[in-house]
Amino acid sequence: KIKPGVCIAMNMGALGAARCAVRGGLLRRLLLTGLALLAWNTGIGFLNPARTRGSGSGSGSALGGSEGAVAGATVPLRPRAGSAGRRPKVQANAGPEDIVGATAFDGWSVVQFLLAFAPAIIVEIIVLEPVQKLLQDAGIRAPVDSREYVVGSDNSIKVQRPFDFQAWEKQRKNPDRYWETLANTLGNSSMLHRLQGPLLLLNLVAVAVLFYNMNLVPQGLPAFTLPPLPFTLSSFVLGLLVTFRTNSSSNRYVLARNNWGDILNVSRDLIQTGFLWCKDEEKARDFARWVPAFSLALMCHLRDPRAHDIREELRASAGPANSATGLGCGLTEEEITEIVERPVGMNAPHFVLHRMRLKLEAMGYGINDQRRVLMEYNITRLINDMGSCENIFATPIPLGYTKHTTRFLYTWLLLLPAALEGSLGFGVVFAQQLLAFGLLGVEDIGIQIEEPFAVLPLKRICTKISLEAQVVRANAASLGTWASVGRALPAHHDEHDVAV
Repeated sequence: KIKPGVCIAMNMGALGAARCAVRGGLLRRLLLTGLALLAWNTGIGFLNPARTRGSGSGSGSALGGSEGAVAGATVPLRPRAGSAGRRPKVQANAGPEDIVGATAFDGWSVVQFLLAFAPAIIVEIIVLEPVQKLLQDAGIRAPVDSREYVVGSDNSIKVQRPFDFQAWEKQRKNPDRYWETLANTLGNSSMLHRLQGPLLLLNLVAVAVLFYNMNLVPQGLPAFTLPPLPFTLSSFVLGLLVTFRTNSSSNRYVLARNNWGDILNVSRDLIQTGFLWCKDEEKARDFARWVPAFSLALMCHLRDPRAHDIREELRASAGPANSATGLGCGLTEEEITEIVERPVGMNAPHFVLHRMRLKLEAMGYGINDQRRVLMEYNITRLINDMGSCENIFATPIPLGYTKHTTRFLYTWLLLLPAALEGSLGFGVVFAQQLLAFGLLGVEDIGIQIEEPFAVLPLKRICTKISLEAQVVRANAASLGTWASVGRALPAHHDEHDVAV
């Protein structure tokens, strides 16, 4: 019979050999397999009954006397579920040396406690910077600079990346998505880094409850246990609180994305109608240079000032730099300075919309009243979208609800080991780890997306508007000529031409 410690050593040795032999996807699967074997052996260690001294007649007992006798007699404890390995209760007339002997750890107890605390130890080891560097070199963790992170989050909240055809194919591919998602928990999961502190505290509490009930209660101290019924009854309410909290954040995320989808559509419409309805091509081109400036100014307005330089972003509103010349050029430096040094009390996107209305007024020649009203309405839609985004940003989910959900959830998890230890024994720490990671993870997702503008791929939307505006400005003559005779435009494919 192989001891659990030997199994763990064999597994870790196999993982080390695999790390040296292979890289990439195969290494991830081997690592995941090794961790599964480690978890299985850990479970075997939990379930095996603890070896006790003094189990037979004439053998030495854990208390140093024959048949467990201490100063004349002992009172045996009635075993209960999960109580394998508990030490017999010591009578009050026992001597100090007997109490010391009763509470002393043998080798097997140390192994059991190490196995019980293994989940917390594994998490603490994984998040260490040298280990993360090793995972990155092995291809398990993506380089930090390969993703965009929310400013001020210590690289723990990722900005959502826009999907293309390859990303969607990978997203729905079975069964690889299961293995990759589980393997990425060790390396690419920012959730593990964010929950490291709370998980460590919960594991320490679980180990403390386990140590107290296994070693101090037999000395005569009162047992620290709670009935499981209150946790069973409250779990339904707790699930509703966490689910409603996350759903509310998801609704805010969807609303913000819809607002920016409307900004994309209205910007396209304004650029096209400006060139088609205005007989003065230069005035239409001047108007089209200001349209993409609005989306970039709004992005800077809704995000942390440290995330973007508004002057650089307004320069980027011209579109790709290699073609932002001639007819495809964007705002001049004087116009950018005018936006940056706008009057106090007027934010940048509001100032840009004000300039757009002035440009529309200057385009009056050749645009009849009905078309002017439609373009004015589109600018009004941009104002509505801007106001909706500002409302989402300035008004979080009621703080009382958020705080109460967090307090209830964490208190519930802190007290949970006292209810589970009696039935799970050493397995209570591992159970605590799994439940805490799942529940705290769901609650933390709601926190991350509650303010959606930091995590939405706004830069990609703005880049798309700028690119399309530049194409129209640079090819206005040919676009108008082809449209007038009803001819189809030649097929064109660009690497930026991906749905946002």
